[in-house]
Amino acid sequence: LRMRMSQDRCIEAYSRLKNLKLVGEEIGMKWQTVYVQLKKAGVKVTGDKARYGGVKDRLASAAERRFAALVPFAKDSNQEQFQASIDFEVCGWLVDIKAARLLSHKGDAARWGFCVNKQKDSADFFVFYSYEESGDEAVRHVFLMPREIVVARKTISIPATLNSKWADYMVNEADIPDFFASLGEKPPPSH
Repeated sequence: LRMRMSQDRCIEAYSRLKNLKLVGEEIGMKWQTVYVQLKKAGVKVTGDKARYGGVKDRLASAAERRFAALVPFAKDSNQEQFQASIDFEVCGWLVDIKAARLLSHKGDAARWGFCVNKQKDSADFFVFYSYEESGDEAVRHVFLMPREIVVARKTISIPATLNSKWADYMVNEADIPDFFASLGEKPPPSH
């Protein structure tokens, strides 16, 4: 009974805090013990990068929340696994969301940089959210690119002037749900 009460306390605190260390501090337990209790109870440990991540994590989380609200029929992989390798599944299609602030270095033209190296071989589509330099949640542009376009790249760099081949992939954000709905279910791979 005592063990069950301890596990219940872990579950309740984790549902509120989404941080192993904070749960441990609140209930007087090592984070490792909290983790074991949650796993034994079948609770998925996912974390919360919107609250506890760095600036880039919070920006990425904002973009992912934005996409989730825009495409409500998308399955959010981050709800099941912390920092999932691919962010969403939409009708079987794998979609990764990227976010970047407008940056300029040492006199170079301002640009957005999106790292696609880890997902370029597994995502079917990328949705890039281009934020203002301040990093607030004001999106300046949205780009939608299929894997075939980015597969040979590690990063996609888009200048603020939009004088780039990547500008061809700028989309009206409101058109994204219809695009994914029009794809239908992803066909099985052909051998």
